[in-house]
Amino acid sequence: MIPMHKYSFFCIMIWAAFLLGCSRQSEKTMIADLLKQAQTTLAPDKRTAIFHVQGDLEGRTLTLRGEIQSGEMKEELLRFLKGKVPYGIADSLSVLPQANLGDRTIGVVSVSVANIRTKGDNAAEMANQALLGTPVRLLKQGSDGWFLVQTPDEYLGWTKDNIVRMTPDAYDSWTARPKVIVTTDFGIVRTGKEEASLPVSDVVIGDLLAVETVAGLYYHVLYPDGRKGYLAKAMAEPFGSWLLNAKDTPERIVATAKRFFGIPYLWGGTSSKGMDCSGFTKMVYYLNGVLLPRDASQQAKVGIQVELTPDFTSVAPGDLLFFGSKATDRRPERVTHVAISLGGKRFIHASSYVQTNSLDPADSDYSEDRALAFFYVKRIIGADERNGVRRISAIPYYRALE
Repeated sequence: MIPMHKYSFFCIMIWAAFLLGCSRQSEKTMIADLLKQAQTTLAPDKRTAIFHVQGDLEGRTLTLRGEIQSGEMKEELLRFLKGKVPYGIADSLSVLPQANLGDRTIGVVSVSVANIRTKGDNAAEMANQALLGTPVRLLKQGSDGWFLVQTPDEYLGWTKDNIVRMTPDAYDSWTARPKVIVTTDFGIVRTGKEEASLPVSDVVIGDLLAVETVAGLYYHVLYPDGRKGYLAKAMAEPFGSWLLNAKDTPERIVATAKRFFGIPYLWGGTSSKGMDCSGFTKMVYYLNGVLLPRDASQQAKVGIQVELTPDFTSVAPGDLLFFGSKATDRRPERVTHVAISLGGKRFIHASSYVQTNSLDPADSDYSEDRALAFFYVKRIIGADERNGVRRISAIPYYRALE
């Protein structure tokens, strides 16, 4: 039989251990909450920023492990935590780009359309595309030639399509070369000027190529990977003059949208080879000098809110219409589709293929499904960076090509 005084001591020790365990668990919960707060502030959208950080409490030291988008983001995180935790902080974070990439952390797309996936695997979902001549930031190198990249719209994804890695000096030399932008929906660069010459590659609207010389009715063009060929001048335009004339007027937005009639819907597609709904709106605006975010739910956060009138007379051609599932007690609003207004209740969008529909039951192309899922309208034309809308001419890479 245990003496009473030893039994009491035993109970006290158990109780103390219990309290210590509760305190430790409380501290871990506090740390997890703080890291979640930091992520909400520094990297609120996992599609555009990497914040894979965990905090391990060892004694009175908080050790940060995982990976983070940049050195600047890491410094902001450390400043945030130092004022809120009563521990020493040990930094074991891996900062991107990975050190094994060396100084070749810039890539330029060297195929007509590079496919970008959610994981470094051919079987992974396609999430985005990048056009020929587009610069990407290289963040990580995976296996079998895969790279984690970030496109100019800040979207993240993995690709193993032909990305030419460059040092900053090599990239500056590439940027300094005069460029042309492809203005035809589809075309072929050939090894010679003759129509019978072998193809070098296909090209699509929006592709960028360097110009070696102008040869009569052709541009002698250079790819980022060093290939050369001839592109008919009728299929392209000097990038500087194109950019100067790129204007997002209602008339131009609608005309550009209509040129893609019948192009098939492709999940993750953002080119004339195939587009999803937001890839379509993104391409239409890109060809008129505006770089929209990648996804519909991201596009819904930019631009100017349009106050709807019952007859939709407040909706102008070129406005973006958003659709999805409305908020409930259990879940928030979810934007799942975007379209371009043709004025009033009619719109054009990528759904099965690029086509028109209407929210008016009296119209022959009325879509009841879209009418039930309709949310609101945002105006991009006339908006600026204060509204989250970026002009291509204000983005350093594109400005350097003028």
